[in-house]
Amino acid sequence: MKFKTLFLLFNAIIVISFAFIFLMPLPVLGWEYALSFWGQNWLIAVLFVVLLAGIDSYFLAQWRLFSLLEREDWPGLTALLEAELSRRGALSLQRTKIFLNACLISQNPGRISQLREDYLARKVKFVPKVALSLGLPLVLEGKAPAIEAFFGPLAEDKRTGPDRPWIRWCLAFGRLLNQDAEGAKPLLETGLADKKQPLLQLLSLYLLDNLKSGDFDLRQRLEAEKAALASRMTPKEWTAHIDRLKERVILVLFMEKLIGEARQWLSDPQGVQP
Repeated sequence: MKFKTLFLLFNAIIVISFAFIFLMPLPVLGWEYALSFWGQNWLIAVLFVVLLAGIDSYFLAQWRLFSLLEREDWPGLTALLEAELSRRGALSLQRTKIFLNACLISQNPGRISQLREDYLARKVKFVPKVALSLGLPLVLEGKAPAIEAFFGPLAEDKRTGPDRPWIRWCLAFGRLLNQDAEGAKPLLETGLADKKQPLLQLLSLYLLDNLKSGDFDLRQRLEAEKAALASRMTPKEWTAHIDRLKERVILVLFMEKLIGEARQWLSDPQGVQP
């Protein structure tokens, strides 16, 4: 259903419902009681009008944004938010998320990097809440020092919310690129222990497999963890799990090759190689 239709339908339902309640005494009890009822409850009517006007004003102010989102007009959406960025210097949290998604869909990671540096310079308070999207170009480009510099301070930051396990994984990935196995290992082990996130477990296990050389205890543990994870879901269930995760974790959308390699490795009946 189109945004304009929803807006009009919402207003119609609210107004009709309120009018029905407010006018109900008239046909049932007559003018005298109706006038008394309205006289006692006029403030409610005023508050209703003010509230509805406030809600409508918000939607009218956001009309162009919502219309562009509805049409999936990513160039137009990017241009709109770029203009707001030029005026204000920073967007709201919600508009920043929309802008980042538009940049990713438009395959413009360079603009995300510019925004990241600008937000860091301006010390925008909600950066931890969008850190995974802001740092995604660093991961995709394999810039190990930059990954460490950006994600390192955020690895234990509670403001990152549900993205924190994935931020730790990104940091571990960067450390492996930088040949820092000792720094990556505890982060990957934390991801492996997160039983609520099978894909995070899989990617952590897959990277840990690169660290098993010469470590008999780790190799045995990886064998057990791999067997348990392989039996946890069928290939069809894995696909459904990953598809659902793409809607919540932007990183998953851009890691298809690595995820495919990890799934193939997981299904290898030979297990973890010595």
